[in-house]
Amino acid sequence: MTFPHRDPGEPYPFREASKDALLFVLHPLVRLLSSMRVRPDTLTVVGWTLALGAAVLFGLGHTPIAGGVMLLGGLFDALDGAVARESNRMSSFGAFLDSTLDRLSESAVFVGVIFFYASAARPLEALLAGLAMTFSLLTSYARARAEGLNVACEVGLLERAGRVVILSVFSIFGLLTPGVAFVAAGALVTTAQRILHVHRATQG
Repeated sequence: MTFPHRDPGEPYPFREASKDALLFVLHPLVRLLSSMRVRPDTLTVVGWTLALGAAVLFGLGHTPIAGGVMLLGGLFDALDGAVARESNRMSSFGAFLDSTLDRLSESAVFVGVIFFYASAARPLEALLAGLAMTFSLLTSYARARAEGLNVACEVGLLERAGRVVILSVFSIFGLLTPGVAFVAAGALVTTAQRILHVHRATQG
């Protein structure tokens, strides 16, 4: 039995479809926020604040609540860009702020998870969470570095939105460790895919 070859630079249909579906569902809210002239940067900061709250809750061991707060923060993260486009208020600083706070949010959440595992004397799980954080940040760095080389790099199995959903939903159901494992594996694969994609793009 043979499987079709898949170029790592090709978009994943399920990921694009899920993104389109989310934007469709959120569109009425996006239009409402735009009509109220809510600043996209405000939504970005609210999402970041919720992520910090989730990080504290993870650190204290309130995993299901932390997952819910994290998912809510992810919703605001999806709204800021959509509102910016809908209201034609996109800006270079807004994109920079969003990207920077995304990295801070993700780091804070994983620090909270690592603290929880370390406090519970669970070193293997703490190490796993550290790997998940490392490769999650690497996926974002790889894309930014590629775009600095004028190579489009919106490729890979698991982007930030997917990582947020997986970790949040697993946490809500009390399955923090499997969620961390899925994120670590997905981020590792995505990092490798982006390295391969940039290698092919730059080497011809």
